[in-house]
Amino acid sequence: MSGKSISNLPCDDPQCFCHLRPPKPFPKIEAVLSGPEPDQVRELHQPNAQLDVAFDVVGNTMTINECVHDPSRPKIAYSVGLIIKAMNFHFLNLEGLPDHSLLLSLRIRRSACAVRGNKMILKEKFNGYFPDPPYSRLFNDLFECRWPEKLLQIRLPEERCRRWKTVALILKTFKQINPDSYCHMANMMFTPRVGGLNVRQVKKDIKTQLAQVNHERRKNPVSSEYLVTVNDEEKIERINHAYEVHLLAFIYSSSPFTPPQYL
Repeated sequence: MSGKSISNLPCDDPQCFCHLRPPKPFPKIEAVLSGPEPDQVRELHQPNAQLDVAFDVVGNTMTINECVHDPSRPKIAYSVGLIIKAMNFHFLNLEGLPDHSLLLSLRIRRSACAVRGNKMILKEKFNGYFPDPPYSRLFNDLFECRWPEKLLQIRLPEERCRRWKTVALILKTFKQINPDSYCHMANMMFTPRVGGLNVRQVKKDIKTQLAQVNHERRKNPVSSEYLVTVNDEEKIERINHAYEVHLLAFIYSSSPFTPPQYL
């Protein structure tokens, strides 16, 4: 007899918990490249490929990886990685969409668009043998693109993010916040969801608030509590005594920089 019993067999109801559930599909990152013309739009994501994005707050770089799988042989894959420096981008906006995914908008600088490869570092890797190299949109549509202007938008699903920790990671990578603000945001314990975030609007609101604040400097930078007047004889005497002490200490010091006439 086999080791299986009737109690271990699944029931006839496919919705019952005793049936194995199919694995949940891994949410994909989407990226779109746009040019100056209306018809210049290219989707960098494709069905048989997986995009991934990594941000480096120390080197201020963003790495985009694309892994293209062979449908007939799942273990065979072709990977392309592009390392992009933040200095070659104009940061436009970071938005939290209604589904709590993040939409990053960047514009490639004209100086980077004018050269082949857009000043990106290219890395390629083959896992197995491909009789014909697969089509990589990241290589052909982004690295080899010769448009004079390029707008890159990347959508990160909520399942691929750590909420405000990821927001802090992106903003620090593109030098939108200082290290203290990054540490404060990254160390948040209970972070809310990012739906409704609009970094561009937040920056506008901050500029408006700063413009409304009165930045006039006071006429006398010294507080009245420590202000010494001519009539305040006691304070004048103390200050003069302090100057005498420092002057004597300077004159009688053995420093080689003391002028000979004061020795």
